[in-house]
Amino acid sequence: MLIKNSLIFILIFSFAEAQNFQYKNDNFNLEFLTDNNELNFIQFKHEIDENNDVTGSLDLSNADSITFSLKSKNIEYELINNLLPKNSKKTNKKIIVNWDIENFVVSKNYTLYEVSIKAVYKGKYDELSISDKAKELQFLIYPKNDKDISKVYGYSKNAGEILAIRNITKDITGGTLQINGSYSSREKHNSIMKVQDFSIRNGSKYENLIKSTRFFDIISVIKDSQNEFSYMEVPISQEGDMTKVKDAFVIGGLIGFTFSGNINRASKNSNFDGFYGPLYLFDKYIDDIPLFNNLLTNNKNESILGANFSVTRIEDDTSVTINPLSLVTPGKTKRIFKIFDFLKRDKDLSQ
Repeated sequence: MLIKNSLIFILIFSFAEAQNFQYKNDNFNLEFLTDNNELNFIQFKHEIDENNDVTGSLDLSNADSITFSLKSKNIEYELINNLLPKNSKKTNKKIIVNWDIENFVVSKNYTLYEVSIKAVYKGKYDELSISDKAKELQFLIYPKNDKDISKVYGYSKNAGEILAIRNITKDITGGTLQINGSYSSREKHNSIMKVQDFSIRNGSKYENLIKSTRFFDIISVIKDSQNEFSYMEVPISQEGDMTKVKDAFVIGGLIGFTFSGNINRASKNSNFDGFYGPLYLFDKYIDDIPLFNNLLTNNKNESILGANFSVTRIEDDTSVTINPLSLVTPGKTKRIFKIFDFLKRDKDLSQ
């Protein structure tokens, strides 16, 4: 389907110097319009397949820009992702896209309705807006400031589906997603991703890691909700092909995780290390609980009894290594206090 669709767009630009050209078959209608012997407008209607269609126009009348005005009754995310400009593609003209979609098929389990996409692109996105009428999904790249940096904002009521289609992770279900950050280009951007009230998918590579953490978590064992989590915060920076995560954390029940690592976007290999333990380890008042203080710490300023883990992915093969009871070293304990700082900010979630 994508190969066929690419050929259609090659056909459009191949005839960019033609005059009064029209092409039509059962599922495709293409017409070039001229003015003073100059091509300045293209209209088309394309039934791509039984699940995807696009109708619209291509305005070439402006010497500095090309404007796509598109409508679709049904369109799948994969197709849109392959058609929208990518930051690796250079162009001398500004590309403007306005696309209205009745049914935006994110996945076989999730569809958004009355979606509007607006984009301004020249070598990178100067502006980008994606939203649906019900406000289940919003993604914005704002116009750049005087430092050539744009602000980024994203929100979704279905974090699991959005993270899956973006190939970030397929192991999360449900949850709400929020992203705030800055954007210079596809190769350089920074953001903080936050996910609330989500679960880890049954049968995922992380299932053993999750189950082992619940050794500390009486509440989750009683509730039989061992895969549920309250909050995740992940600082992300992109530098070329390397995605870096530093001091991310996850909390749920009485458990807290922290982790850091790298993902190579070209090779898709990744490596993360982290540790976890009960949330009361992250409370500065642990000294007021003699049993926990004596049992779980060995000179609180030096080390804390928790658990180390690592997750490595090489050529689509993911391995998880767990050291369930170990002393967390002083360098790593700095990450613990990111969780404590968050718990101070959000007392309700802490309780």
